Amino acid sequence: MSATGSVRRRLTASARRERIEAAAVEVFAERGYDAASVGEIAAAAGVSRTVLYDHFRDKRALYLHVLGTENAAMLAEVGSGITGAGAGRARMRATVAAYLSFAQQRPAARRLLVDPIPTGDPGLDQAVHAFRTARTQAVATMLGPDLARAGLAAGTTPAAVVVELLITGVDGVARWWQEHPDASLDEVTDVAAQLLWNGLPRVRT
Repeated sequence: MSATGSVRRRLTASARRERIEAAAVEVFAERGYDAASVGEIAAAAGVSRTVLYDHFRDKRALYLHVLGTENAAMLAEVGSGITGAGAGRARMRATVAAYLSFAQQRPAARRLLVDPIPTGDPGLDQAVHAFRTARTQAVATMLGPDLARAGLAAGTTPAAVVVELLITGVDGVARWWQEHPDASLDEVTDVAAQLLWNGLPRVRT
């Protein structure tokens, strides 16, 4: 009896599902939907193709599922900073730190959501875009009170531009940090949050 076979029998159904999902995130982020195969994902998860199909009917269903779960996880992390306790400056810092931590700890999830390889399937590419739009709208809603205090009415072009700058700016910092890992989280967060906070109150329509 192989060690792998023994491990497979010891895993619960939920544990196997978690391994499949984790492997799918890594493989889809690295190779893209079109190039990734079910067999490759199953092998990375340490399960058979049959076991994978016990949990997901096909590759498309698996892709959409991990997009949804990782999108929810990212929003939960960022949202905890935006809606947390404390003054606006402290929440801005917490939000930046939350996203940078997510990007550092789950780089494949970040790539899958923010830098996805085109799938070659218009329907799936539209789904990826819809998740991105939903994230932006959620951030805009959570930032609503802060934007209002800065003189930016919800739903206006200036508010949308500020939200987009915040999102893409912090992600740009995350990319930079991946290439300069010697910088500490505190240092990177302090600089980014200070710049974003000092600029926001000066915005007026």
